[in-house]
Amino acid sequence: MTKHLDLTGLPRFLAHLEARDASSAHFARLLLDSGCVPVGFWGPVQMDVWELRIRRGAAIVRFGVERGYSDGLMIGPPTGSDSWTSFVPMNLAVVAWAGANAYALRLDDPSVVNVDLQEVGLAVVDWVGDGHEEAIDRVRQAWKTYHEKEGRLRRRTNGHPTPAQLNASRAAGAAAMQAAATPST
Repeated sequence: MTKHLDLTGLPRFLAHLEARDASSAHFARLLLDSGCVPVGFWGPVQMDVWELRIRRGAAIVRFGVERGYSDGLMIGPPTGSDSWTSFVPMNLAVVAWAGANAYALRLDDPSVVNVDLQEVGLAVVDWVGDGHEEAIDRVRQAWKTYHEKEGRLRRRTNGHPTPAQLNASRAAGAAAMQAAATPST
């Protein structure tokens, strides 16, 4: 038996999200306009906390706001688990998808993936839904390693790395993520 969702606040949430993260709000509308089904929605509660989960095929895309800020676009695995740990940042799925599909993606900073979700977002969601967890996990591990190394750099420099050190760290992290996304032949 499916629980009934009260979606009366959905237009308000989308407008609220758009003011904080226009790209995510536009992508949510694209998913909804393409016939995807909301499988979870609540908010606002407490300190301006909202969440919207939309299913497309076997994947779930999660949108949220917390304390007045977008808390990032996340995508869930084909299992559709409710566990927070089963979701990854959409940016990591985009990098994995780009590598697997020979999509030209410029990645200069592992924390910033500039891609038009209106153009590639649906293809990325479908690809995730097809079960490419291993590719996403490789990219996620490279991203995690980058953040650990950058943290060590910041500690080693008392929080003041030079621009050259930051650029080198980001370039190495981006290269590692793209290498992780590229299928081995």
